[in-house]
Amino acid sequence: MSTIRKVVVLGASGNVGRPIVGALIASGFDVTAVSRSTINSSTSNLSAKYLTTDYSYSSLSDVFKNQDAIVCAYNPAAAAAHHKAIAVAALACGIKHLITPDFSSDTFNAHVDELQIFEPKRKAQRYLERKIQDAGSSMHWTAIICGPFWDWAIPRGIFWLDPKSRTVTIFGSGNQRISMSGISMVGRASVEVLSRPEKYVNRPAYFADYTISNNQLLAIAEEVAKEKWNTRSVSLGGLREEGLKQWDEDTKNGVHDRLNSTAYQMLGTYGLFEGDNRYTADFGDKAEAGWQKGVYELEEELRVLLEQKEHR
Repeated sequence: MSTIRKVVVLGASGNVGRPIVGALIASGFDVTAVSRSTINSSTSNLSAKYLTTDYSYSSLSDVFKNQDAIVCAYNPAAAAAHHKAIAVAALACGIKHLITPDFSSDTFNAHVDELQIFEPKRKAQRYLERKIQDAGSSMHWTAIICGPFWDWAIPRGIFWLDPKSRTVTIFGSGNQRISMSGISMVGRASVEVLSRPEKYVNRPAYFADYTISNNQLLAIAEEVAKEKWNTRSVSLGGLREEGLKQWDEDTKNGVHDRLNSTAYQMLGTYGLFEGDNRYTADFGDKAEAGWQKGVYELEEELRVLLEQKEHR
């Protein structure tokens, strides 16, 4: 495959987009960072070229012209609204490789449609593959699966470990192992895929820093803090059913950006902690070799997060 140097990052101003832009620039890629609105120059990486788009076909065609690859780093609502225009413009402009808008749980799991929350990504994926096939195009894609971003979520109080109250929430038995990554993984994995695209052609690629259960995380937190932590037990019984009910209510009420909805949180939680790994929350056996870290590294990273929380 030919070398990829020029990369467009869509959704460059978001939580996923920003570390991807930084990692690609640090690795020598020529980056065009794209968002719907102008990116604040004081917080942007001056080595990137910054553009705005309304996600129309004509706007995207201007952005994609003479580019090698696209990284889709926008949220699920954008995937639902814009995936068709992105796919068609990418094919028309001769894009070589597209990293799809995943960067989350295993959207390629055989049962994942039961959760509803990945429907926009699933539709975008099916449409992309169909358009590539219909066009007889040589464009390739990769989906990066990296699990929840634990070091991003903890300071925001949306992880199952709460440093402020010294509490770990135990969902179900607490024994279900979860493959998870630091937020920097989105950038590290994107660099890896675009540096060696021939290794990741037309498939999901699984990357994780750690694979660990809540019970294991509790023990590590207590070791790091040198004190006993509290636990809060949450049953998974009926959680999926209630989440689906709320999802249907949101649909009736015209909710489109569901990422922060109660239904999304309930269904996402169930998908991660369901006790039989039905939705591949533990994808450690699929993960790319050489990327997972050890317990000592988790202890050190957690210690830093605890210290940061204590000083706020």
